[in-house]
Amino acid sequence: MLKIIPFISILLFSLLLQGCASGSYQLTGDKRPEIDPEQVALFSHKPTFSYQVIGTVKATSEKGFSDDARLEKAKVELKEQAAKIGANGVILDQVSESSFEHLGTGLGLSLGSGGVGTSIGSGFSLPKARVTGRAIYYDDTKKLAP
Repeated sequence: MLKIIPFISILLFSLLLQGCASGSYQLTGDKRPEIDPEQVALFSHKPTFSYQVIGTVKATSEKGFSDDARLEKAKVELKEQAAKIGANGVILDQVSESSFEHLGTGLGLSLGSGGVGTSIGSGFSLPKARVTGRAIYYDDTKKLAP
């Protein structure tokens, strides 16, 4: 039994490091047919061509060992959320990194017929990357025209 504890600890730690990416969208315009997320372009500034705002999208990610890796995973999730409502572009409004938000420790004491027991525990969450933006639809044939 004692030999299995290190194995379980390693497994749980690796699952913790995997983290997750999550996102959401809020429809504010007309929903369009879903598209492939690879077709969604990210814009760091407001484009000069005409477009229609379809909604807002948000994404966070804890995946990755570096800030850049977490940010990249969050951007991928942002594109997936935009694709769900048919947006072929996202104007990035906010890109942020947060450090360890949820740190905590605890101390426990239990009394019972067998005696007194104590425990000490701690927990934390991995840093997160957060991105938000406006999901847009634009006619990409007109955008590329001279």
